[in-house]
Amino acid sequence: MPSASPPVPHAPPMPKRGQARAWWRLPASPSALAWHLASAARAHPGPLLFVARDNHSAHQIESDLQTLLGNDASLPVVPFPDWETLPYDSFSPHPDIVSQRLSTLHRLPAERRGIVIVP
Repeated sequence: MPSASPPVPHAPPMPKRGQARAWWRLPASPSALAWHLASAARAHPGPLLFVARDNHSAHQIESDLQTLLGNDASLPVVPFPDWETLPYDSFSPHPDIVSQRLSTLHRLPAERRGIVIVP
């Protein structure tokens, strides 16, 4: 009879079969959050979506993840930037933002693992 593998210390909860998502409390520091997120991405067979509080938090977690994971092709970090405009603004988002959003949307269907970061 196969035995269950021992739990990984400090591992964030992952969805169980049939469960759509899991939540965990925010760690004490942004670097600890990146470490937990990288651990969750390694343990999970599919892509993870990280919803950041704002643009600054999204850039911070992206930077921390790039430092932890480097250029690991098996766990890509895929940012999806905010428009940085409001619905009633009379101007369009910067072309670089539009380009990055379109690039991310084009890339997502092919990604089988990784971390998608949205503000």
